[in-house]
Amino acid sequence: MRSLALDTAPSPTGGTTTPPNQHHPEQLYETHFSFVWRNLRRMGVPDDVLEDATQDVFLTVFQRWDSYDPARSRVETWLFGILLRVASYYRRTLRRRLARIVPWSREGKREGMVAGPEGPADLVAKRQAVELLDRLLADISPDKRVVLVMVDIEQCSVPEVARTLGINLNTAYWRLRHGRACFERALERVRSSERRRIAGDELP
Repeated sequence: MRSLALDTAPSPTGGTTTPPNQHHPEQLYETHFSFVWRNLRRMGVPDDVLEDATQDVFLTVFQRWDSYDPARSRVETWLFGILLRVASYYRRTLRRRLARIVPWSREGKREGMVAGPEGPADLVAKRQAVELLDRLLADISPDKRVVLVMVDIEQCSVPEVARTLGINLNTAYWRLRHGRACFERALERVRSSERRRIAGDELP
């Protein structure tokens, strides 16, 4: 399965960024802001609290930096473990509130629609692709989704994922295989729907 990576999350300085592997806490906010933002979103944190959730991740990073061992994992894998716990907290908090709060709107989301080398049509196309990816991922159960995102989108190895999640290696491979299958089925449903729509538009 080819990489699904699409990075249109905002950087703290206003553009988009492809984060290098910098192993210094002072630089992580700049180099990995986009990584944290987009994966919090993929893990179910709604847009209106993404800013707060992202800040919470980096606060935890600074508090726990002494525990990071680059010999054991890449910094992205270590960050993913932190953002999973933050995402879980925000989802629990929101579930308690949703009984009386109207579901958040997806309008006006902060998706990095910033002027740059890409033209407006390119930005719209990328935004639509990101929205489709989010919709497809949302149909996958959380345990399989996190493995799929870490391996096929963020390019972590399966052993890294298993260590980060504290699961058996065979379990990680099983979740990845089934997550990919769920993704492909969801994608085929979207394609079939689009083919039917196009066929309907072509009728006299």
